[in-house]
Amino acid sequence: MVPQHATDIVSLVFGTIFAGFTVVWLLVVTDLIGWDDARVAGPVTLIAAGAVRLVAALRPHRENDDDPSASADPSHGP
Repeated sequence: MVPQHATDIVSLVFGTIFAGFTVVWLLVVTDLIGWDDARVAGPVTLIAAGAVRLVAALRPHRENDDDPSASADPSHGP
């Protein structure tokens, strides 16, 4: 089983922003939406990234997030 690690919130938020603007750009290039709609989609992308950050901040943290040795499963031995 792969050991879990703490989520990098900054990378998650910037990835959300990058993916959102990429989707908006693709929609404009393929003429599915116009530039007027894209002007609205930009702020919506930033609001979505803020919501991701808010959800991540409200998520309960594990007590052992800071101690990497505490995440090892002692039942599997060395």
